[in-house]
Amino acid sequence: MQQTICAKVSPKLLTKASRLFTGSMEGRIIEILQNARRAGATEVLISNKDGEITVADNGSGIDDFQKLLDLGGSGWDEKLEAGEDPAGVGLFSLAPRKVTIISGSRQTVIDKDGWTGESVEVTENSEFTEGTILKFRDEKPWNQDTVERHAVFAGIRVIVDGKYCHSMPFCSKDAAVYPDIGCKVEVVSVLSDHHRKWKSSYYGNNVLVNFHGQIVELDHWPGRTRSSIHVLVDLTEQTQIRLMLPARTKLVENEALEKLKEAIEIEYYRYFQHQKDHSLYYDEYLRARELGIELPEAREQYNAGLINDEYAMAVEVFPPKDFKLAEGYLCIDKDLNDETDSVNVHLLAALGKTGQKPFVPVDINRGYIGYSWTNLPTITSVKVSAGKERLRQMIRCYDLVCVESLSITVVTSNGNTYSSDVSMAMVKEPQKEKCRWNDETVYITEAALGELSADNIWYHLGGFNDEGDTYDTQQYDVEQQLDEFWSELIGPHEQLRHDLVKRINLHNCIYGKWQKVVVEENGTVTIRFKDGNTETVKRPAKD
Repeated sequence: MQQTICAKVSPKLLTKASRLFTGSMEGRIIEILQNARRAGATEVLISNKDGEITVADNGSGIDDFQKLLDLGGSGWDEKLEAGEDPAGVGLFSLAPRKVTIISGSRQTVIDKDGWTGESVEVTENSEFTEGTILKFRDEKPWNQDTVERHAVFAGIRVIVDGKYCHSMPFCSKDAAVYPDIGCKVEVVSVLSDHHRKWKSSYYGNNVLVNFHGQIVELDHWPGRTRSSIHVLVDLTEQTQIRLMLPARTKLVENEALEKLKEAIEIEYYRYFQHQKDHSLYYDEYLRARELGIELPEAREQYNAGLINDEYAMAVEVFPPKDFKLAEGYLCIDKDLNDETDSVNVHLLAALGKTGQKPFVPVDINRGYIGYSWTNLPTITSVKVSAGKERLRQMIRCYDLVCVESLSITVVTSNGNTYSSDVSMAMVKEPQKEKCRWNDETVYITEAALGELSADNIWYHLGGFNDEGDTYDTQQYDVEQQLDEFWSELIGPHEQLRHDLVKRINLHNCIYGKWQKVVVEENGTVTIRFKDGNTETVKRPAKD
């Protein structure tokens, strides 16, 4: 049996009118301002009095009150229909509230039943009203701060309780115009406070799109994440870009949106073309060239040394004065045997003395590899040589070993060899004990006691663990263990001597002033000061 069907709107949809929107006060503000602007209004006055909100605009007014309750029938002219794609449900954002509507010489009151299909009477008004006036109650007043967020980019003057809302163009006059899809695109490094209020995240890079005062975000981003760069898109009145109805919080996936993405990418790279320099990754540099946008090479981006520690525990590499990147050496994982090699390369540069030839390894983000300035000689061989073992202790799951001598030798791809004695290095050793969870051992010499801080050694013993005790507690624990390590290394009574000197120096009254301290068997302490005076402290007498 053949059947013909056609689309229709069920009358039951009217009973759900109050749920066609987000239900938020901000959603209602957006819809009412949109209606006023579409009616040609240049000014909207909003007032709050005795719990009632009055919205008055100077637009074209209402010629047919029936269209107010025509769900889906906007009543706008063909030009506006083609450009803005109105849904014809804006007034329904106020449902099921009681709303008084005044325009021209007529007025009406829509109450709960009126929103769902009951007849609503339109009466004559003795006074003629230019534009349209709405009166209703909301969950709270429409104050200036709330309204301004949605009015600032709407292109109309909005006044709330006598106070003007700030108004400004969404894009500057420098924005690129794309008339074929009906938009302007601008890439900026700084957002205004009003733009920033629409960002979903402070570090987010979503594209901000302005639909005549209503802002939506586009997840598309043309390049790598850059928190200091923002893309603004201002849709014109004749745009082909569409927003999903009725909430208009996302853009419709259509041909115009794909063209918009292409425009965003072009303007993104043009932004960098206009800068004095840039830090784009190499693949972005190549992409810009594909789009016909010639960019200079990115400025040199590198770190001297191979270890960058957020707690500043690692030994820092200081390049010589007037160091040039071309004099550095690139450390690439594929050229090394294991991860301790890069650590030892860093330690050689930080602790070694390689003579007149400076040895500076550099760390360059992989994203920049391809630029001419990254064509540096690389490190091809790393060797650690250690002398006789003097002491070995386990500290924080790592073996700390003091040896009589220690050196690191590095060979580079351009035929140079750099070698020097150092006070610390890392070596991989076969695991001899089942309780050890790593095979890395920290080697030091006695010179490390004067050259390195406890933090420098701690970093290579695993460093701060944010899942354990506080930083200060862990630091204190490591310092205590290192003190014991050095004391045992130097001599049987070194710990006692160290503790006595530390205790005397902490005693404020004699700090820096004493020359000699004698402790007798009976507990009497005699202090001889640098100025020649002597003080004797005896044990308290027993009662």
